[in-house]
Amino acid sequence: MSDTVTAPKGRRRGARPTPKDDRLLQLRFLHQRFWGVWLQLGLLRGVVALPHRARMAIGAAIGELAWHLAGERRRLALRNLELSFPELSAQRRQTIARENFRLMGIGVVETAMGWWLPMERIAELFEVHGQEHLEAARDSGRGVLLLTCHMLGLELSGARVRQITPFKALYREDRNPLVATLIRRNRRRRIEDVISNQDMRGMIRALKGGDIIWYAPDENIAPRRGGIFAPFFGIQAATTPATARLAERTDCIVLPYYPQRLPGGRYRLVFEPPLEAFPSGDIHADTARINQLIERWIRHQPEQYFWVRKRFKSRPEGEPPRY
Repeated sequence: MSDTVTAPKGRRRGARPTPKDDRLLQLRFLHQRFWGVWLQLGLLRGVVALPHRARMAIGAAIGELAWHLAGERRRLALRNLELSFPELSAQRRQTIARENFRLMGIGVVETAMGWWLPMERIAELFEVHGQEHLEAARDSGRGVLLLTCHMLGLELSGARVRQITPFKALYREDRNPLVATLIRRNRRRRIEDVISNQDMRGMIRALKGGDIIWYAPDENIAPRRGGIFAPFFGIQAATTPATARLAERTDCIVLPYYPQRLPGGRYRLVFEPPLEAFPSGDIHADTARINQLIERWIRHQPEQYFWVRKRFKSRPEGEPPRY
């Protein structure tokens, strides 16, 4: 549902406002290069109308097909697992990766569910732990940074969070303008609003105004974009320090939360207590703390994390590439 941001400093980012035009009926979207998107959209709308068990089966089939056809992404997932879990056998990492692809296929269907499944039916699929932490943060009058990471099923979990409290989600504009418009349009139907990851001013303004912002900082952010290196699975990973800087600048509460898939096609939301003594004034220690928090979640459910990104792409000077 979201994307990370770089640290709020300088003029490299933050000056581009979030697009407001969510109209799908635009002449440019009738071009043949968008026909594939329209076809996929129609198919997904049809899948959402099916019984839940059938939806999950179709999603699993999509994931299994991707495992066999998407060789580059399969190799990337296996490499990330090798880097993150060197203590596991190659066979065990292969098992995790294949299950991860199955769940990514289900995640495609869950995105459509998050957009179009009736809200009362979404609520029936979830159990919520630690809701009192979210409610206390919301009622504090301060802004709240709802800190999460790229676990699979985030789109659907966002719809459930909205039933508890209004919030805004940070996101990245897709390069395909039709896809970008679809994402903005459908998320705005279900949550309060979206904020582009290039609209830092809008994010700061929202936090200072007491809003809740959905935020996932677990991406490779190169030093030239403001990233700093902090340990993640024992590897120095280029990470945005924006979490601590936003907290310092806006006096917001940083509230960790993550979704879990449960057996039988059900889900759980876990809200943890707000981070204490954060920020500490040590930007490197604070960024490492965020990475350690996310690592703990991933170790608990490694098959449910989005492994098909080059999280360790940027390297400290003099260190060889990891990919």
